[in-house]
Amino acid sequence: MKYGAVIIAASMSTRMKKYKQLMNISYASIAERVIVNFRRAGIKDIVLVTGHNAEQIEKSLKGFGVTFIRNNSYESSEMFDSAKMGLKHIMSRCDRVFFCPVDVPFFTDQTVTYEMQMMDENPSARVIIPKCEGRNGHPILIDGKILPHIIAYNGDRGMRGAYRTLPEGSILRIIVDDVGAVLPDDTLTDCQKLVDMHNERILHPEIKLTFATTDRFFGPGSVGLLKEIDRVGNVRDACEKCGFSYSKGWTIIKNCEEKFGYSIVERQVGGQAGGSARVTEKGKDMLAAYEELEAELKAVAEKKFRGLMKKYRLTGEEDPK
Repeated sequence: MKYGAVIIAASMSTRMKKYKQLMNISYASIAERVIVNFRRAGIKDIVLVTGHNAEQIEKSLKGFGVTFIRNNSYESSEMFDSAKMGLKHIMSRCDRVFFCPVDVPFFTDQTVTYEMQMMDENPSARVIIPKCEGRNGHPILIDGKILPHIIAYNGDRGMRGAYRTLPEGSILRIIVDDVGAVLPDDTLTDCQKLVDMHNERILHPEIKLTFATTDRFFGPGSVGLLKEIDRVGNVRDACEKCGFSYSKGWTIIKNCEEKFGYSIVERQVGGQAGGSARVTEKGKDMLAAYEELEAELKAVAEKKFRGLMKKYRLTGEEDPK
């Protein structure tokens, strides 16, 4: 089962009257927190829809391995228009997709994995909505089978209006013990109330795997670029979505091919868009090997980390009397 996530970060907060995607709360920005929440739950395919201050946020998050989609009409469109853009981009490669506005940064990875479990256990469910303290929250999990239906919705009630047109029994609201999943009042004071709890929950070992010879050459950035090339079939578009310049993208590809000793991208020159491209079979095998090794290393590191935190009583729990 392939999971993805669409995060909407295209416009200013309507209540705070400011652009808060990059606003730091403690040591991390709001956008970084949302991405880390999904990463902690094993969601790797993440699309971030930008608009206002797009270049700034894309530059800030370039190393996070997300795909950037720009809504250049964000000023005259609704958040659901940005959602449609992200869902269209990701729907062909994911079986299920999480949807979340960027200003809900404090949900936990436990909520994400619980939603995945509940959709597995409820075959008729097409939309999973977390609920806490009597309020609906985020992220919402959407079955890929109904994404065309969601995208085709043209009403004026956004995502809520779209999923409410589904047949009875399609929507499952689940109770979660996660106040961060509920959209808080849009003030710095209310956000701050969740910071300490969230900081402790997202503390984890971060494994960034890089292949090297005499120097490092194949890691998260190059992996993300190859995946995007395989999705869009064009190096220029892939570079744009990954936050690389066109020349930088080609430098990455050529350096990898030199070190591996074989072609990882096949290209056909020509056309206004600069020709087409695809990842070779050896390139795909290298991606699979990289991700398998990365997953195994992360699992070992997580288990060891939790054990050491407990051993040295660093979990935030009080020492036993």
